[in-house]
Amino acid sequence: MLLISDKWLFYYWDLIANGYAQIHGGRSLVFEERLRELQQNHQLQNYWDFNREFHKANYLDSLKPEFISLAKGMNDTIIKNPVKYIGTSMGQGLNTLFQVETVKSNRSTSISGYIDLLVHSPKLLLEKTYYEGLKQYGGLISGTNSILKNWVDFMEKQKQVPTLVNQTVANIASDSSVPYSKKTPLALLLQSEAVERQTSIIRNYWLHKIRNGNPVFCTWSGAQIKSEKELAIDHAIPFSVLFNNDYWNLVPSKNTVNSSKSDKILSKNQLFASKTRIFQIWDTYLSAPELSLVFQTQCQISLVKEAEISLETLFQKFVQINEGFVELRGMESWGYLFVK
Repeated sequence: MLLISDKWLFYYWDLIANGYAQIHGGRSLVFEERLRELQQNHQLQNYWDFNREFHKANYLDSLKPEFISLAKGMNDTIIKNPVKYIGTSMGQGLNTLFQVETVKSNRSTSISGYIDLLVHSPKLLLEKTYYEGLKQYGGLISGTNSILKNWVDFMEKQKQVPTLVNQTVANIASDSSVPYSKKTPLALLLQSEAVERQTSIIRNYWLHKIRNGNPVFCTWSGAQIKSEKELAIDHAIPFSVLFNNDYWNLVPSKNTVNSSKSDKILSKNQLFASKTRIFQIWDTYLSAPELSLVFQTQCQISLVKEAEISLETLFQKFVQINEGFVELRGMESWGYLFVK
């Protein structure tokens, strides 16, 4: 449940902070007050600031109590509403699609922080046939070209105009009606400026190596990046597809190679051809005092969902995610080493 609540937080954070109404009639969301308190008490500008902070050690001291309270409120809202009612049209009553695991486990003292909350979060259960269906089609609601984003963009373009038939008011989509003076919900969700600030941490890390004469190599071509101008930080899995800004997903690349890859998905051949370099990059992040804690936590949360991590396990999950986008969503694959 914590992963689902975190995803809700990603979508709601900037919409609530910028005053977009979520319920008709001026009513507030159940968890809205707690979210506003979290935003205001810690001067967090956007979701990405929050994401970065709770992956650090100070999350345990300053953000944990408030985040637990917020997460419990969001968990409760999700369990009592979508989890309960999704699937009722199938005629089998409530909780047709999802059930909530009620078994409680004792909290371990060997792990702490976000991963501890994750491991002991309520679990959702569903039949394997439903899981396979969601696995194949659930991805349609993710990414910048998804149904969800297109719907948000469409609704933002609605305009009240009289119809020619009966002169009543109807909603007509119109590009000219977009309030350009205010960011659209779609733009707020993407927050490109915030994403750029996050990648700058990794960019500065590799720039420092280049300036000090340490060899830095392009993850995909293997060619050495000899100057600052040649360096690009690539989202291995495109941000527009996964909305993921974790360190494990940020790798050095030559500008020309990065431009060639664009928002394409890495092919399986490319992944295995670059496996050694990917391992070296991840191992470098693990060894860097300023990056290690955040890198480990992000891997635990986004990839393995376990307290213990290994590079091989991380890579297997990394390959699995890429293959899913190609095989299940039909996205175009890319491989610099295999394209003439």
